[in-house]
Amino acid sequence: MKISAINEGVSLIANIGVIGSILFLGLEMQQNTEMMQSQTRNSIVENQLSFYERGIENNDFAKVIAEKRLDPSLYPFESPKGFQYALFVASLLRMWENEFYQYQIGLFDSDEFEARTNTWKQEMSVTANLGIWRSSENMYAPDFRNYLNTIISEIWQ
Repeated sequence: MKISAINEGVSLIANIGVIGSILFLGLEMQQNTEMMQSQTRNSIVENQLSFYERGIENNDFAKVIAEKRLDPSLYPFESPKGFQYALFVASLLRMWENEFYQYQIGLFDSDEFEARTNTWKQEMSVTANLGIWRSSENMYAPDFRNYLNTIISEIWQ
């Protein structure tokens, strides 16, 4: 009888240990997920800052951006400045596509994502940017393309 009671006690302690280990593993996985999300968000911000530094640190390119935004016919795509501006907008669009997918997997809440899409609306109201989007939109994933085209439709009604 005593051996049976001891076996039951040991079995109970082992089961409690297994349950405790599973709970600990779940907590560790949650913390790891939160850390990875934080690192991803930080990386997105770093990319944005690097993107904005292009115009801040390069006066010649800042001038190209300002002039092209005012006159979309200025600097045709075939010209070096036109190509430079197109690449600038293309990198902006890729950044947005990444933000869209990060939102889809839950990295951003809806308020944060709405703030980001307000920036998209502002940028897509620039005729030069819209032209570049229209000439390259098939290079982006269909669901992002549909989302951005919905935003554009609201702007250019």
